[in-house]
Amino acid sequence: MTEPSPTDQERLIEELRAAIAARDEFIAIAAHELRNPMTPIVGQVQLLLTRARRELASPALLQGLETLEVAVDHYVRRATTLLEITRLNAEDVPLEPINFDLCDLVRACVRKYEQLATRAGSTLHCDLPGPVDGTWDHLATEQVLDNLLSNAIRYGDGQPVRIELESAPTWVEVRVIDRGIGVAPADRERIFQRFERGLAASRSGGFGIGLWLSSKLVQAQGGTMTLQSEPGQGSTFTVRLPRDVTAHAKIA
Repeated sequence: MTEPSPTDQERLIEELRAAIAARDEFIAIAAHELRNPMTPIVGQVQLLLTRARRELASPALLQGLETLEVAVDHYVRRATTLLEITRLNAEDVPLEPINFDLCDLVRACVRKYEQLATRAGSTLHCDLPGPVDGTWDHLATEQVLDNLLSNAIRYGDGQPVRIELESAPTWVEVRVIDRGIGVAPADRERIFQRFERGLAASRSGGFGIGLWLSSKLVQAQGGTMTLQSEPGQGSTFTVRLPRDVTAHAKIA
């Protein structure tokens, strides 16, 4: 069999690159078109839920609306995740750092996941030092916290989940701690790879890219994500970010 010439190899490589770029563009367009119509639906669900709580609606109605709110939120987050994947594949992670209180963001994320934790038989506890102002990409940081909290609840075996925040003049650390099934030593690097999930993945669906995406978003802000875990004893994910990411991030 004749070996392909260097020219043929270069042409094949370019064709593959073009095919991958076309695939990513299609995924990005599809995710965008699937996500956008959900924005008014999210608003209507939240409005109905607020009204139902104010008017002391029946428990069955409240539970139905809360279930719908969680389902819609998961849908939007998955579509957003697809968009982020295509950006990362293209090595295009333009961030938009703004100044905000990281404690406020942690509290907002915790409120968002309280219902999910209750359904899993778990509780969420915060250890926050007070206002921790800094400059980060709000959406990227929120997505990282969302992924870590949902994982802690999913694999936390119904045990309490703790969120700690520590700050210094030049950096902050957020730790998400569960007392669940833990991660075996052989899996600790693998679960940060794309399309990889823990051995208990059958407990839930998902793309298997949450931790990979989170680690990339943390790295894009000049930070690090580490894991300490023992099987049967739980896991601690630690995110360390510079207090001001503008010196590290690719600004949009």
